Amino acid sequence: MTRKLTSLLLAGVAAALIVLASASPSQGMKDSFPGEIGFIKRLAPEERLAYFGAQYLMNDHQRRQFLSLPTAEERAGWFERFWIDLDPTPATPRNERKDEHEKRVALARKLFGMKKAPGWDKRGETLIRFGLPSNRTRTWGTVGFYDAKPPGEIWYYTTLDMIVQFQNFNLKGEYFFASDPVGRSSRRELDRAKNVSEVIKYGILQEMYPIEYMSPDDVKDLVDFNPDEIDYMADPATRMITLKDRIAQIEQEKIEKSINNFHTYMNERPNIYSFEINQRLLPLYFDITSFKGGERTLRTEFNFEVPASELKFVQKGGALAADVAFRVLVRDVGMNVVASAVDTVRPTMTGDTFTGPSLLPGQVILALEPGYYRIGLEAEDRISKRRAAYRTNIELAPYTASPAVSDIQFASSITETEENRRFVKGTLQVVPHPVHAYRLPFPLSLYFEIYGLDADEEGLAYYRVEYKIIPLGKRRKGPVLVEVPSVISSSFETSGYGSTQPQRISVAPANLWEGSFRFIVTVTDRRTFRTATKSEDFSILK
Repeated sequence: MTRKLTSLLLAGVAAALIVLASASPSQGMKDSFPGEIGFIKRLAPEERLAYFGAQYLMNDHQRRQFLSLPTAEERAGWFERFWIDLDPTPATPRNERKDEHEKRVALARKLFGMKKAPGWDKRGETLIRFGLPSNRTRTWGTVGFYDAKPPGEIWYYTTLDMIVQFQNFNLKGEYFFASDPVGRSSRRELDRAKNVSEVIKYGILQEMYPIEYMSPDDVKDLVDFNPDEIDYMADPATRMITLKDRIAQIEQEKIEKSINNFHTYMNERPNIYSFEINQRLLPLYFDITSFKGGERTLRTEFNFEVPASELKFVQKGGALAADVAFRVLVRDVGMNVVASAVDTVRPTMTGDTFTGPSLLPGQVILALEPGYYRIGLEAEDRISKRRAAYRTNIELAPYTASPAVSDIQFASSITETEENRRFVKGTLQVVPHPVHAYRLPFPLSLYFEIYGLDADEEGLAYYRVEYKIIPLGKRRKGPVLVEVPSVISSSFETSGYGSTQPQRISVAPANLWEGSFRFIVTVTDRRTFRTATKSEDFSILK
């Protein structure tokens, strides 16, 4: 090669690299809403770091809300509430999501730190969103006569089956996302980036998708999905060439799918934490019922049920035992902890089959003042580590009317008892049934309390209870659906000492069918003729 030709070639390479760097995507900060950058400049360095790390979990409204707060104290309070809302275990002190997120941010700064915002490149962003990859491979830059390709990295997440590609476009150590989604209609994008050839060249392909040798007869279905059109009479060499081509095509399609998975996750699940991967949730049913408590409090019952068949039993003390914890944490509107409690249930069985209830009940009782609360509820099988967690909001209203009816509590059974047992209310054991579903022909069992009855000189209160059950949908009769009026209705008059009266009702479901219903009860004070009404929904199963 002559010196002149060499000079021309080097000049072309330099020009190609300059063009490549100038054509790279912009990594500068952009406003996600008007004035965002101006707000960010007002933040202290620690606040900026916290904001840049948490921005991947925020929407535009949350970013605007946080940045528009005038003081650091208000912004700190906002962040505290933000993480409480994202806590995967809302009834425990630890916030697993926040802990893992902060570790990821620290690692992104350490491994991929930059002096400009947000403090890391796209590799750091990916680490914060998805954690570290199971495989990370460097790809070297290449220079050809007509083009040049910058160095990069390929990350592979085994559990997510996701490939993320980065390239150092500006050759300054800052890595950007290198590819768009790949499809059959966008082959030129794949060819331009040469993603497949990179993966094969640097040995990632075999590690991600190991290829085992198979004879031509073993891969007939791989060659073509219609065996009648396969030429099995071709010579072995030709068959092996066809086989290799087919395997290469399959592997290429796998890689394309893994590349596209990254874009799918970015659109649908842009943040995934380790505790969310391959977790097996514990089925949980719950409801919340309130009754009049002390002078200014309400007896608030958090009722749980978990399928006993979902629990893990282990040998303990000569019998098989399970260990389930039900937790409740109550916060006020300012996210301050008001109360918390745990109920532990340890069912046992002596044989191979659990003979207890198919739905294992649990209950946490807290005394709460009337008001609005944010509730965190959890159930954990302490042996298998399976768990369920939920958040809900409730508003507890005082029982000031005369008369007034408490919440209706559905029960799996209500029996008379004088013993100190679980789920006792006065002389009744009311086993909660928060799933609100009953199988035919078992009766419905309900419990509620009546307050504010007018009593006579001897302390006797007289009242009337009326209830009815109405269907929430049409009933199928043959090929048509027909409207059905009230299915069951009944009433009775009774009396008792005191202005507060407990009441239980058992209803035979003979006239009910599979579907959803509403139970409506009306209580009338027979001395004042004032009334109070309460309703609750339930289901009938075959």
